[in-house]
Amino acid sequence: MGLLSYIDTMEQKGPGLLARAEQYESAGVKSGNFYDWCKKNAFSHIALLQRNGDAYHITKSIGLDAESIALSYSSKDFWDGTLITNGDWNSYTQGTAESAAFNQFFSEEMLSIVAKLHFIKMDDSILMIIQEQDEEETNLPPSDSVKSEISHFLYMPENKARGDELEAAVKRGLTMSNANLYFLSVKNAVASAIKDVPFAENSARQKMTDIIYDHIARICKTIFQTPNCSELGKDGEIKIVFFAKDEVDEQLLQFHIVQTLTDMVGKEAAKGIVLLMAGVCPNVKGTLTFLQQG
Repeated sequence: MGLLSYIDTMEQKGPGLLARAEQYESAGVKSGNFYDWCKKNAFSHIALLQRNGDAYHITKSIGLDAESIALSYSSKDFWDGTLITNGDWNSYTQGTAESAAFNQFFSEEMLSIVAKLHFIKMDDSILMIIQEQDEEETNLPPSDSVKSEISHFLYMPENKARGDELEAAVKRGLTMSNANLYFLSVKNAVASAIKDVPFAENSARQKMTDIIYDHIARICKTIFQTPNCSELGKDGEIKIVFFAKDEVDEQLLQFHIVQTLTDMVGKEAAKGIVLLMAGVCPNVKGTLTFLQQG
């Protein structure tokens, strides 16, 4: 059975590969983190910006593309002069004079879907919710509740599938087949996606590039659900372990990965996504070493 048959079989049992990937924001996460909270509130386009010195930028988001994430790098002075600190929701309707100041933070594609923007500004963070065109009025939680929960997320580290959890997944997968090891490089794709975003310093560009890598790695964790595994490596490289009873159609695998990541980096930039076979491993130790080193 090839990968296409494998995907078809999975679709008969539940959401297919692409459908599952579209739900990346709520899958594979532990209760009590930012993404779980977004799922509970059914937010499909949302971002958390945090202060970094004299700047703010997105650190976590759902439904935003790479260019918009990069464009979020902005001055503290702008936000101090625009939003009410520790206040209630600040809401802006797209197309009004008041909303125009925020257009600079979105790619053209993202801006085309915006109907309203809702913000809450806390001491060193900003929550932004996007209401889409033709979408029902966003049900905004009470501001006091939002501020309390977001503050909790900021100081609680996210749980990641490492150690015992990774080992358990690999052991389970090896009962099905040897581990197929892959390198997924998104470096060129991300660089292309944000090439036109101006940064005053190279350090800011690198900071936002790394954050986009982390966003893409989260999507990949949903594409490659347990017992399959994926871990973010260095310099835009994601390491993937894929288990399949029959020979893997690598071209089809890359096609589905690229299709899934196109919304993040754009159609043209997605051409720079490269999947490379790293080998096949029959044991737990070697597979974990591949995932965890470097």
